[in-house]
Amino acid sequence: MTRFTGIITPIITPLTDSGEIDRASLVAVVERQLAAGVDGLFALGSSGEAAYLSDSDRRIVADIVVRTVAGTVPVLVGAVDTATRRVIDQVASIAHAGVDATVVTAPFYANVAANETLTHFRRVAAATSLPVFAYDIPGNVGRKLDASTSIRLLQEGTIAGLKDSSGDAAQFARVLTALGPDRSSSILTGADAGALVALEAGADGIVPGVGNIEPEWFVALRAAFLAKDLTAAAEIQARIARLNAVFGIGERHGVGRHASELGALKVSLQEAGVITSATLSPPLSPYPDTARRELVALLTEAAV
Repeated sequence: MTRFTGIITPIITPLTDSGEIDRASLVAVVERQLAAGVDGLFALGSSGEAAYLSDSDRRIVADIVVRTVAGTVPVLVGAVDTATRRVIDQVASIAHAGVDATVVTAPFYANVAANETLTHFRRVAAATSLPVFAYDIPGNVGRKLDASTSIRLLQEGTIAGLKDSSGDAAQFARVLTALGPDRSSSILTGADAGALVALEAGADGIVPGVGNIEPEWFVALRAAFLAKDLTAAAEIQARIARLNAVFGIGERHGVGRHASELGALKVSLQEAGVITSATLSPPLSPYPDTARRELVALLTEAAV
């Protein structure tokens, strides 16, 4: 089973002012990440607005990312949907783009039991030849993917890895301990501010949302960690933790959590000249001008 390691950025999906996929800006986003030296890309995750996009737009994103990467790094693509049959359809659609793995949440909307979650992942995995990652993101799905469920799916080989964005360090460590250092699966964390702690615990890689803004910092963090230069790694992690404050700015100016987080990433890349528009998918609110000013000030301070 292929292992996916290193810095795998969960890239945004740029939209035009009218809400269409901004193809040129998406290419620029991918090229920016490749130039920074990342080890992989994760398209159509929460940062990529997967749940907000139509099926056709998801396919467009997968096609553009795979074509732009051109085999230089692995491409993981989210198949985010409410229930098993819909996820299987999503996986089949993106598989045609030539992606390297798919990332799947537990079912949501329905209130499912642990055995039903196991059935969900087993049926999805049986329906595709792609490696399947379980995506633990309780803030969006509404429930934590229990460590015992993840461990069982990993040990039986149903899933190729886990992408943990739960923020539950104890449960994450439990999975790492159960699988051990000789595992064939890939255990990834989405904890930007806790990236170094996760690496020290044995994580195979980082999937950092704020890596959309400063991917080089995460590449440098992992390089310092692998070189056992923990002083340098800690300094980089401190800078990342300060930058991580961008996600909460919008909420202080009256928008919801998703609009705050996604808006911060898009405005940052628009300010950097990487993308043309900071448009978000409906029903998310536009990023307020007052929040933009605070965000720019934080970005300027973080760059010093």
